[in-house]
Amino acid sequence: MNNINKIKESLQNNKELRQQLIQSLIDFEIKGGHPQTNVRDITSGPLADELFMGEKFEKQLENGIKINFVYNSKIAREFLLSSPEVPNHVWEPQTTKLLLHFSKNARNVIIAGAYFGDQAIPVAHNIKGGGVCHTFEPNKNNSDLIIENAKLNGLSNVLINNLALWNKSNEKLVFEGEDALASTITASEATENVLHTITIDDYVTQNNVGEVNLLMIDVEGSEIKVLEGAKEMLLKHKPVVVFETHSLYNDWSNGLGNSDSVKLMTDLGYEVYAVREFHQNIDTGEMPVELLPTNRTYCEIPPHHGFNMLAVPSKNLIENDLFKIVFDLSPKLILPKNDLKFTPSKF
Repeated sequence: MNNINKIKESLQNNKELRQQLIQSLIDFEIKGGHPQTNVRDITSGPLADELFMGEKFEKQLENGIKINFVYNSKIAREFLLSSPEVPNHVWEPQTTKLLLHFSKNARNVIIAGAYFGDQAIPVAHNIKGGGVCHTFEPNKNNSDLIIENAKLNGLSNVLINNLALWNKSNEKLVFEGEDALASTITASEATENVLHTITIDDYVTQNNVGEVNLLMIDVEGSEIKVLEGAKEMLLKHKPVVVFETHSLYNDWSNGLGNSDSVKLMTDLGYEVYAVREFHQNIDTGEMPVELLPTNRTYCEIPPHHGFNMLAVPSKNLIENDLFKIVFDLSPKLILPKNDLKFTPSKF
């Protein structure tokens, strides 16, 4: 352990050496079978975890956006070890594509569970000509990083709310879990460091937000609570909605279309689809965003997994070359499985 600590200290003091090591790991992956295979999960990833966990980095995107982040999650690992070295996104390439598409010309975008700004900063940059990105991140360390990244990129259109979105305002919650995977649960009377809640409906009304065009929710199991607290806004504004669903928190036994969050959206008049996605940093180029109807989504395996859903108020919004409707495939794109259900249809 002492030797590892000495190596970490050397890397902290020598940024050039650190970058050379990162590039060596990426080169090893490419020569050993490319980063989208299990080489990263077995070898290079755990080594990077050992050497860089807790370290702070700055990395630039293809469009010039700079992102400061702390290496403390798979999202951070994938971003740090991206290939190409200067990628066009931080995390989840297909979700990034559709968020940038639907945020174009948006007046207001709300992002719940904004982490360090991995999606919020690119979206804010996309709408800096007149739109506002409202972020909600109750973890203070992460919300401070969003502030830092907004300043780093000269973005004055990012509003940071160190609050938890919920189905009731003025409730008290507490984190359960760590960083990117942390979920929220109701706090007991004796709990310290509680999080305070607000509903989207109350937030929009109290702050005279105006028309909301896009809503993204990734709050590790509390998506249904956030949606319940946004019903008035959803009915009035009909924004495009992207939200995560996860087998640990949602019952799919009667079909994905009958899970709580999907049913809530369909009851509000939305068309809902599962988004086929790589949960890593991988350049998907011109590949369309593949969407699965909820009654034709294969979500049997892997166990305990989640993926993103897209809810649109009209099918017309996805009738263009960016999107492709596919059937009976998994929303999880996992190339090492060597199974067509987990492979992009273009392959």
